[in-house]
Amino acid sequence: MRLAKFVKDNFLLCFGVVLILLLLFVTFVGPYLPLIDQELEEVQYLWTEDDIPIPPPFEPSNENYLIGSDHAGRDLLSLLVMGAKETLLVVILITLVRYIIAIPLAFFAHKKWLGTHLMLNWLNGFLSYIPTILMVLLIVMLPPFLFTEFRPVYLVLIIALVEVGRAADAVKLELDEISSKEYILSGVVAGAGSFRLFKYYFLPFIYGKLIVYMITDLGKVMFLIGQLAFIGVFVSQYLIQVDAGQFAIRNSSISWPMLLMNATRDIRMAIWIPFWSAFAMAFTIFSLNILAQGIQNLFKKRNTYI
Repeated sequence: MRLAKFVKDNFLLCFGVVLILLLLFVTFVGPYLPLIDQELEEVQYLWTEDDIPIPPPFEPSNENYLIGSDHAGRDLLSLLVMGAKETLLVVILITLVRYIIAIPLAFFAHKKWLGTHLMLNWLNGFLSYIPTILMVLLIVMLPPFLFTEFRPVYLVLIIALVEVGRAADAVKLELDEISSKEYILSGVVAGAGSFRLFKYYFLPFIYGKLIVYMITDLGKVMFLIGQLAFIGVFVSQYLIQVDAGQFAIRNSSISWPMLLMNATRDIRMAIWIPFWSAFAMAFTIFSLNILAQGIQNLFKKRNTYI
């Protein structure tokens, strides 16, 4: 009865947890299912009954490819399942880097140390005029980032840093709101230092909001890397010289955005490739947003009862 009541009162939370568990099942258990080709074997041709070779990409078929293949003849379902771990790892890494920087920055800005509050205001004001995708694109296409072998590391940092001001500002607003509470004032009167104040007086009362912010940002990062992939920018891409003065982009990744590499062409000739990649990312974003909303509602109810 208690479980049924909890599910009824927190339907969004429970629904979000189910969706995330499904996503984790596909990510960690999916590669071992019988339908999944872990080797991602490339097939150059399929032969018809009349011995006519058909090159990839292959259309969805109940016999060979349930949701079709990519341009290399790899099973698309297997590619999505095998690429889930890499995709989620990149998204989680970017979000963690963002908040590892944003949380102390927000606290410094709240305390107005070293002019960090002014820097944060300027940063958010400046970036409010430029779309995030455009800012990332402008930076990652600079030669120092375009030709370096550490491009994946730089790209993760760039994507994280471009939105760090927004994340820090959201955390700062929470710190500003609770700074006048009696329990905070009692800590100040007791002589608690800044670090102790943050750890024992601020953090216990904002960790719920931080969880919601971080989960929501996971979805935003997923959406952003999908947008970047649509215009040909990937975390793991690298350049190789194909001729004198000529370079070509290569991508050995199996992450979901990689399947959007030729989206404008595939929409006309192999629509199943960008469709299922976009579906996987949309499902992840939807699941994260539902979970974040459910957690937010749960903390609101708890704060109401306190």
